[in-house]
Amino acid sequence: MEFFTVLPMWNYSSKQITITDSKNVQVGYIQRKYKSLRENLIHYSPLSLSFLETIHIDGEDKDNRLEIREQSFKSNLKKLKWDIFLNDPAKENKFLLEDKTKISTNPRMAYHKNKQKYVFKKDPFNRTCEVTLNDHSCVTIRIDKKIPPSLRTVMDTGDLTIIELLGIYYVINLTY
Repeated sequence: MEFFTVLPMWNYSSKQITITDSKNVQVGYIQRKYKSLRENLIHYSPLSLSFLETIHIDGEDKDNRLEIREQSFKSNLKKLKWDIFLNDPAKENKFLLEDKTKISTNPRMAYHKNKQKYVFKKDPFNRTCEVTLNDHSCVTIRIDKKIPPSLRTVMDTGDLTIIELLGIYYVINLTY
């Protein structure tokens, strides 16, 4: 399945990002959230206070509700980690996203879901992000246009939802 979305030009925007399918029908959205007004105003400061920045993403489609919350400052001292809450009609699930990046030009994230480990590998030179499960590619996210950043997502698996994929990609995009 193919999905399309356009990311905001300004990374600190809390504008809702719509997700459409190949028939141009809206299937969901993701949106950056701030904990408080003070945190939102930090980005307007002339000083670089990136260590105070937290990344929270909310999203929703017809069946699921997504919340991505950065873990506490103390647990993020060595490597960044996020809790991912996925509420489907049956139950609420909690998963883990952790940063596995060694070189900042080659970002990698590991997403642990249902005893499986999905690895997100972003290649900034090729403008793609590949999601692998057991060394087999299951999702490809490609930047079609640079201005504004237009994404095309091609999914081959049914275990991941589109709001999970684009929410995690947005976290990677904001972090690196």
